Amino acid sequence: MARAIGSGRVRTERVLRRAASAGLDADGVARSVLWVMQLAGCVFVAAALWSFSIDDWPSGSVWPHAPGTRNWCGRAGAWVAYRMLHALDYGAWALAGLWALHVVVTGFVSRVGQTVARALGAALMAASVAGLQRLLGEGSGAIPDLSGGVIGSVAHAELTGRFGGLGAFLILGVALLVGAVVTLDAWVFIVPAWAWGRLRAAAPPVASATATAATKTAGAWARWIQWARARLARPSKAQSAAATHKKKRRAAQQQPAAPAAIDENAGGLGGTEAFDPDQSLAQPEAPAAAQPAEAPRAAPAPEIKPAAQALTPEQLRAKISKLPLRFAASGKKAATEEDLRDVQNQTDLEGYRFPGVDLLEEPEPGYGVKLEAFVRDQASALERALREYRIDGEVVGIDSGPVITFYEIRLAAGTKVAALQSVASDLARSLRAVNIRIVPNTAGRDTVGIEVPNPHKEKVRLKELMGKSEVYGGMSLPMFLGKDAAGNPLIADLSKMPHMLIAGTTGSGKSVCMGSILMSFLYTKKPNELKLVLVDPKMVELSQFKDVPHLMCPVVTEMGKAAAILEWAVRKMDERYELLMEAGCRDIGAYNALSWEELRERFAPADEAEEARIPKKLPFIVFVIDELADLMMTNKEVEGSIVRIAQKARAVGIHLIVATQRPQANVVTGLIKANMPSRVCFKVASGMDSRIVMDQKGGELLLGQGDMLFLSPRSSELARAQGTLVDDKEIRKVVKFLREVAEPTFERSLMQIRTGSAAAGGLEGDESPEGTIDHDGLTAAQADPLFDKAVDIALETKIGSVSMLQRRLAIGYTRASRLIDAMGKAGILGDHKGTVAREVLISPDVWEQMKAQAAADASGSAGQEDGLFAGPSPDNQPQPSEPPADEAPDGLGSDDHEPGSPDESDESADADAEAPPFETDEPVRSPRR
Repeated sequence: MARAIGSGRVRTERVLRRAASAGLDADGVARSVLWVMQLAGCVFVAAALWSFSIDDWPSGSVWPHAPGTRNWCGRAGAWVAYRMLHALDYGAWALAGLWALHVVVTGFVSRVGQTVARALGAALMAASVAGLQRLLGEGSGAIPDLSGGVIGSVAHAELTGRFGGLGAFLILGVALLVGAVVTLDAWVFIVPAWAWGRLRAAAPPVASATATAATKTAGAWARWIQWARARLARPSKAQSAAATHKKKRRAAQQQPAAPAAIDENAGGLGGTEAFDPDQSLAQPEAPAAAQPAEAPRAAPAPEIKPAAQALTPEQLRAKISKLPLRFAASGKKAATEEDLRDVQNQTDLEGYRFPGVDLLEEPEPGYGVKLEAFVRDQASALERALREYRIDGEVVGIDSGPVITFYEIRLAAGTKVAALQSVASDLARSLRAVNIRIVPNTAGRDTVGIEVPNPHKEKVRLKELMGKSEVYGGMSLPMFLGKDAAGNPLIADLSKMPHMLIAGTTGSGKSVCMGSILMSFLYTKKPNELKLVLVDPKMVELSQFKDVPHLMCPVVTEMGKAAAILEWAVRKMDERYELLMEAGCRDIGAYNALSWEELRERFAPADEAEEARIPKKLPFIVFVIDELADLMMTNKEVEGSIVRIAQKARAVGIHLIVATQRPQANVVTGLIKANMPSRVCFKVASGMDSRIVMDQKGGELLLGQGDMLFLSPRSSELARAQGTLVDDKEIRKVVKFLREVAEPTFERSLMQIRTGSAAAGGLEGDESPEGTIDHDGLTAAQADPLFDKAVDIALETKIGSVSMLQRRLAIGYTRASRLIDAMGKAGILGDHKGTVAREVLISPDVWEQMKAQAAADASGSAGQEDGLFAGPSPDNQPQPSEPPADEAPDGLGSDDHEPGSPDESDESADADAEAPPFETDEPVRSPRR
């Protein structure tokens, strides 16, 4: 029993906690219970009043009472109804109605204040109703001989005795109005306001009808009076004949009919003719029906004229067959090595070879020829559908693209585009299309465009677009995006954009578009001209490019590290701006155009060490982020870094390509969108997502699988296009070729960034930020003779574990833990992650360089520090592989420096000298596979 009571108490407390978590506090529960009780009471009183019977107890009008109780609510209901009707009669119904209104308002609208005042007002209204019932309807009531109840009878007797019947009526009416205002506030004026509004709405038609009837009646009377006056003023025929006979008998004999003819023409009525008012009223109305005022009503007839021009199916087909049909895809030409030579740099980085176009798939032949018959038949069907939906227009042009066909429609004068947009869904059904998109305006033409999907999509190949060398010949960073709706190549220059936002749902073609962009870079730029940083949280989209020599660091898959890399990019941007300021250049193009003699003249180095650190060329740096939503959720500071790079980094050659499959307002914020004017939208889930990305609807109507809308920074018009298709097989072939040509050269500062920490880098002399190599800590840690061996074990096993060192080195927990902490302080291991082993942040090559640096510091020699110059070579480019027989050695070779520049031993003498903040740390070459 005690256990049951205890479990019941626990359940009660659990229910109370759930109620509290749902926002139902004690006061709320009490109010809800009170409202339910009021609702039940209101229903009880209404039922009791409705079923009241004079035969039920405790009525005093009938004796003896009827057996049983007829009231629905029993004896209690009969008692309540009798007492209320006995006191107020009809006023009881008013009181019950006000109570019901109070219950409804408090339960479904809002709480009611000033309850006491409203209750007094309701009582005043009930008493006034009872008094008015007694005054106006004596003899009527629920109880015989007691009309108005006791209160109504008393009020009637007192008021009529002092003020008479009229005074009593005025007093009771005013009391009723005052009680209504106190009880109902402004609600009392709702019914009068509604009645007044209906009266005002009905007044103009009534007044107009009255005025029309009065005008017709007055006109009829005026015409009748005019006729009567004219008839009385004209002499009769007999008087005219007698006068004529007296004056001239001969004239009267010779011309007897002349007066009659004159009379008939003048009056039109004989002496025996009666006046017909209906006929006289109808005569003036006949010309009114034909007067010119009615002519404008027939004016719309010319607008319906095209409907009369309905062509037969044969005539329509003949008309459509004469329209020009443009197939830009009909003149396909696959790219050759000569087409790419204008954009490829053949001089720098000797030994590097671009991938051949033979690694790419051939374009699809004969697509336009297969589609021509279908497109013309669809144009005929479109024109018939326009006529069926009473849209006055005709097809005047056809542009067939790889995925949709663009029909130019010329609308008749006075036909609105909104009428065409309102039947877009009906037109799609008539054309048997998934959906259509209406382009309200076409630049430079007076036509409207309708985009209708083709039955089959054309595969737009990269090899075909590369054959348009006349389009991309002068571009710095060409991107082969696809073909527009007319079949023309869509090739854009990233350096002019200068950043790009890509959005689309899963399967819409977003990842394929990013792959085609990266392939465009690999075919047009060498590693010394372009550096790539790839951020891929999915670990499968961009991992195919992990071996290309253009990478500055391995593909980033951790969002915490990606945020730190963006902070590093901001610092790199600032450093490059200082470099351009020192060189007196406005942008990266002006700097790269300077010769070596001009650079030395502008920088004026003090010695050979400073001269060796001047970068001869600055490469473009492109950050490709596959999923912006994950990055925004990881770190709140990411938006600031992206916005700052997007605002300033164009001049120094740093560009962003950001993609997301969740184009929400908290991901694609206003600042990010405002600083990325170039956007690509693939199929999205809703029109709201399309508005977020492209500032207008349309993205939800796309077909998927590469169908996209492109917004250029130089235009506000959206371009419909089909994205370039690059297969995984093509990517693997190109990456394999480049892996055999050259190895990626990683940036040391990027390799040393820890997950979730700040980016590496900084000015010379600054403290090493978290995540960089601490040379002082490394030198101190090497005092332990087992430190180097412990690092070798960590590099071998790829983890930093205390238990691993205990087993391998046969040492205790304290010393193993101290070695792990020392490796973390030196930047070799990542942060502590609870029971999980620490991550190894460096490669064996980096460890060898760190030991060499520490040895140089310990011996007192001035080794080369992590300065602000990348070295004398063009931003420390990766060296091409030698022929297959000879393999390039690991690490930094002597080829990394310009001929004639001092080597590391010479540079180390001036390493501690202050240097201007030019390019950052020297790169780290990835280990050979």
